[in-house]
Amino acid sequence: MASLIESYEHQYSSLTADITVKIGKLSKTHGLEKQNVTLQVERLFDEAAELLEQMDLEVREQAPKDRQKYQTRLKSYKTELDKLQKDFKRARLGLDSRDELLGLEDIQDSSDQRSRLLDNSENLERSSRRLDHGYRTVVETEEIGAQIMEDLHSQRQTIQRSRQRVEEMNSNLGKSSRVLSGMMRRIIQNRVLLVGMGAMILVVIALGIYFTVKKSQS
Repeated sequence: MASLIESYEHQYSSLTADITVKIGKLSKTHGLEKQNVTLQVERLFDEAAELLEQMDLEVREQAPKDRQKYQTRLKSYKTELDKLQKDFKRARLGLDSRDELLGLEDIQDSSDQRSRLLDNSENLERSSRRLDHGYRTVVETEEIGAQIMEDLHSQRQTIQRSRQRVEEMNSNLGKSSRVLSGMMRRIIQNRVLLVGMGAMILVVIALGIYFTVKKSQS
């Protein structure tokens, strides 16, 4: 893998050398030629950044004793590439002094800050809308819960009234059953009395006939 990293380093050196040459050429060109050189430099920067990413992956695979060495090199390559990008920006804009470049960067930073503030404001507004929606949902849920509790209370009262009516019906049925039982006992008693009276009448009649026949024979 070390040889692969060294190959990446050679490619990176070639790219940065080409970038340096084209940046120097950029300040001396105008119009369409300057646009073409700008595009070429941007492509070279993309290739260099991609190459550093591949190199970073390879460095992570190195043994611990070699990893620190290559990480130090990689860090210096990234620093160098950042410096070249600033040089490219200055050359592309035709700025001759570092102070002008810093002033431009301050303007860009201010614009970035405004953009971030706007983004934060939009995020806060979206969060506020979500909170309002959540609050309305909670209120609606509470109302639904209160309605459900009221319905359950009403159903409970209905069930209690139905239970009371059933208990009253059971009580009335018990009373009716006791009345019917008493009536049945009286009916049975009356029948027994009637049977007994009938039997007594038959006995009396039989005795009367017997004595009458006996008396006529004598």
